[in-house]
Amino acid sequence: MDLSERGSAATRHPWEIARFRAYCGVLADHGALDAKRVLDVGAGDGWFSEALLAELPSAEQVVCWDINYNELELATDDPRLVRTTSAPEPGFDLVLVLDVLEHIPDPVTFIDEQLRPLTDAGTRVMIAVPAHPWLFGDHDRALGHERRYRPRELVAQVERWIDVIEHGPLFTSLVAPRAAGVMLERVRTRRRVAQHGVGHWGGGPFVTRALTGVLTADASLTRRLGRLGGSDRRLPGLSAWAYGVVR
Repeated sequence: MDLSERGSAATRHPWEIARFRAYCGVLADHGALDAKRVLDVGAGDGWFSEALLAELPSAEQVVCWDINYNELELATDDPRLVRTTSAPEPGFDLVLVLDVLEHIPDPVTFIDEQLRPLTDAGTRVMIAVPAHPWLFGDHDRALGHERRYRPRELVAQVERWIDVIEHGPLFTSLVAPRAAGVMLERVRTRRRVAQHGVGHWGGGPFVTRALTGVLTADASLTRRLGRLGGSDRRLPGLSAWAYGVVR
């Protein structure tokens, strides 16, 4: 969860849970869960990293790097989990850059000057961004997004840093609802002020489990169809992701 999305939700949003399962599955399929030192760039409240620790049998340290942490948020209960507002020491086996690049005015410079020095040849990298510029709307503005990415644009941007092994979309079933919402925003004469983000989820346990199941199935099916269809016939998704290895 982005720190700007913090709310009073008692349970995690189904999107967050299904997203974690999907990206953890990609990492597992490529043997990246043997990492000993992991960096989560723009980690937000750190829930993803905390959940990932349970899937990392050899993990010695997971560093959550986010410039927006306050002093209270820097404390953690697990000695293997570190939160920092400063650039960490290099030497990571796995780097996560999940829903970060869309916040950066100049992502190419950020990759070259901030991320590249933290990695070595062979470091595994997982990157994800919100997809499709035509879906840019109030939700993106509320979260401070600079852009949404075309999938090919993401791949082209990160290939200056990593050899992309696999890439694809996530959450095809959410594209139509988001597109409808963006269209309504454009015809609305008065802008509504709403609370955005997964931190304001109010669904109960049953609804959360049901929607999580739907989104998890969506993610699994979308990835399988993408592999069958090839890079030119991928389904659209609310997010785009890429996994690769630093050259």
